[in-house]
Parts: sequence; structure tokens; C-alpha cells
Amino acid sequence: MAINPTDSTFIYQVCSNTKTDFIEITGDKLEIILMKYLKDLKDSSGWLTPLSLFLAILIALLTSSFKDFLTISKDIWLAVFYLSLFISFVWLLYKVYLNIKNKKKIKIDFLIKTIKNN
Repeated sequence: MAINPTDSTFIYQVCSNTKTDFIEITGDKLEIILMKYLKDLKDSSGWLTPLSLFLAILIALLTSSFKDFLTISKDIWLAVFYLSLFISFVWLLYKVYLNIKNKKKIKIDFLIKTIKNN
């Protein structure tokens, strides 16, 4: 048994929301826009790796007592870890900067406006 839309027993109101925008774009232009979007999306979430590396090196520095190993003195090992800590911190700052810079660009609204060329 089909339900009649005019039967007020079951339906109060029929709303039609079928109007939409028609976007016409070439495939290569859409591909370029999506590649830029994916790059920005990747850059905005890339801070987790340097943060994890920074924390791991920091914990290793705080909890280790360095000794001579593989004919390398403990002072050199300590310097290598400090240098690694510094490099991972700079990398983390750079990735956080990219995250903040691309905050707007990774939203779906921005992508749709870019595709619409608004």
C-alpha cells in the first residue's frame, strides 16, 4: 500500500530540497585543485611524527646514562642525541607552522569554493 503525500494522517508537510548548484570544470583543473588540497591536508597533519620523535629523544636523554659504545665516546653520543633533539624540535615547529598556515585551506567549504572558482 503506497502512502499518499496529501494524506494528513501520516504527513504534516512535504518539503522539497532538490535545487543544487551545477559546477562545470575540466578534469585536469579538478585534478590540480585536488592535488593542492591533498598536499595542504598532508602538511596540516604532519606534526605528529616530529612530535613523537622529539618526545622519544627527550625521554631517552632524560633517562639514559651514556657510555662508550662502538669506539665512540659517551660525549659524542650525548652530542648526537642533543643535535637530534634540536633538529626534531625545529622540524616540529615547521610542521606546526604549516598546520596553522593551512588551517583554512583544509576545510571542505574552501575546497568547494576553489572548485567553483569563487
